[in-house]
Amino acid sequence: MTEPANPPVAAWRARLQAWRNATQALLLRSVDVMRLLTERIMGFLRLFATLGLLLIVLLVVYQALQSAQLVLVKPFAVPKSMTDRHADAGRVIANTLKQELLLAEADIYTTVQRNSRNGKVNIEAVTGKTDDYLLGAAIKLPETGISINDVVEFIASIFGRRNITGSVYQDQGKLFLQVELEGRMFSFERELGTRDPNALNMDLLRDMLRESRHRLLSVASESHNLYYYCSGEAEANEHTESQLAALFDYCTRLQSAQLTPASLGALLDELHATRTQRFTSNNDTLRHILAQITGNALDKTRLLCPDYANTKVCQAPVVPEVANLSLSLPAPMPAAAAAPLAYPALPDAKAFQADSLTMRSMMRVTSAAQTLTLPSVKALQADCEAQPAAKSEAILTSNRTEGDATLLYNNNRPLQAVEKYAQAIQQNCGNAFAWANLGILLMNTDPPLRSVEEAQRALTQAVSLNPRIDWIQNNLCIAHAWSAPLETLPSAINHAACDVARTLNPANKVLLDKQFYLALADRYFAEGAYSKAADTYQAALSADRKRDCNTNKVIETLVLLEAEYGIVGGKQAACAILQDALPLPGGKISACEAQLAAFQCSTD
Repeated sequence: MTEPANPPVAAWRARLQAWRNATQALLLRSVDVMRLLTERIMGFLRLFATLGLLLIVLLVVYQALQSAQLVLVKPFAVPKSMTDRHADAGRVIANTLKQELLLAEADIYTTVQRNSRNGKVNIEAVTGKTDDYLLGAAIKLPETGISINDVVEFIASIFGRRNITGSVYQDQGKLFLQVELEGRMFSFERELGTRDPNALNMDLLRDMLRESRHRLLSVASESHNLYYYCSGEAEANEHTESQLAALFDYCTRLQSAQLTPASLGALLDELHATRTQRFTSNNDTLRHILAQITGNALDKTRLLCPDYANTKVCQAPVVPEVANLSLSLPAPMPAAAAAPLAYPALPDAKAFQADSLTMRSMMRVTSAAQTLTLPSVKALQADCEAQPAAKSEAILTSNRTEGDATLLYNNNRPLQAVEKYAQAIQQNCGNAFAWANLGILLMNTDPPLRSVEEAQRALTQAVSLNPRIDWIQNNLCIAHAWSAPLETLPSAINHAACDVARTLNPANKVLLDKQFYLALADRYFAEGAYSKAADTYQAALSADRKRDCNTNKVIETLVLLEAEYGIVGGKQAACAILQDALPLPGGKISACEAQLAAFQCSTD
């Protein structure tokens, strides 16, 4: 019988196989664990990446929201000749403008803080301090080529952030700067002279950028615009549908040369009203502006109603005050004794627009003063020759003084107006409006300030300062007509200044002609040529008849010419003029509407 295999060998093999099976099972289990662990780790990594991307998006949106109300200055476009010398010229110019804007905002902060009761103020800022919010333009989103800064820019534009862009170029010996914000383009220029046109010329650029900052901030922010508008540093309300419209209106009314004691008193009542105080109570800037408006209104009371401090009622003084300034004029031309005459109310420089001319009310001036002494225009010119160009603060002060002078004249205070115009010129010899209005005032007839030589000198000075203002050129032409022989008056309109005025603004020809012929009619009246005066008054209103003080003055004079000087048909012509007179545009009511309404014409 055969012996079976060795049992220990078989058992060893069985154990080896069992070990192999266990090892394989363990390896398979380990692989499953590693696979599961890898999946979990990848899941965590995907979650982390998702959270990171979400965080980046949130940061981008947050930065976009934070800068939504800001304006950011982008690098300027500059000529290649500049970039060849200065690779970063565009960014240097942008940084300079940004610094100017920040300094302008710091000036507002300092002013408001200085007038604050507790010294702690919160001023709205609109200038961004950096272009690269978040991580900058160099970091790109994967597989897109889009930088994170581009994403910020896009999202911020959705929420309303604005960019200031600009360009610099040279042409015909001048350096030009253009700056754009929200579709508004501002252009500036400076003479290069002997400078290198390819150089950066940062002194000229800085000067132009400084000039632009108030305009840019006015476009960028309602409160900044209001601050500059009320202080006279901005010419217009850039936000016509602003929530601050009431405050803009207060400043407009206060700056108007047509302000009267009655309208000033009404304005003060509104400024002191509880609702106005409550409207500005939670805003440091608006509270400061309201205080400034109120202070300026109280200053106006010293001009128009000196007793307001005691009576709290703004009423014009019964007898106009006599001017305090003393200077000597040549002997004035004699005024007509029969009827006091006057020129249109003096133009308001703040309301003047280069492409328009507003004919203002005719004023009838009365005064108890018999003589007036003023420094002659020639003396003012001599003083100005020795003075340097006025700085910005002196210019603003002169503009305010000139506005006060026009206000005084339009409120029957011509003597004080002359004093103020002379003061405005002394503050800024480059104030063309002050020179021009002084010249117009010196042709006044009652009180007899008229000195044609002095008027011509003042108006010529105004034209030399700014030859592109049509009403100044037209009044220079009128001054020459006052000195021309009476028989040559019909051809006086051919004077070069009249031609220039109508060339500057052809659309204003009717208004300029009206002003000219009204002045000629006054000259005929003063010289006793009453028939020619009547014809010329009618000719002046032949193409433009409105229910204003010009019309009122003409119809009253035509009636006087018939009643006192036997000019037949004077009243009939006056009634025809009044019948054809149109209401003022925009629903405005003339200061002479009551007299016009009271004028009686026969119905026969």
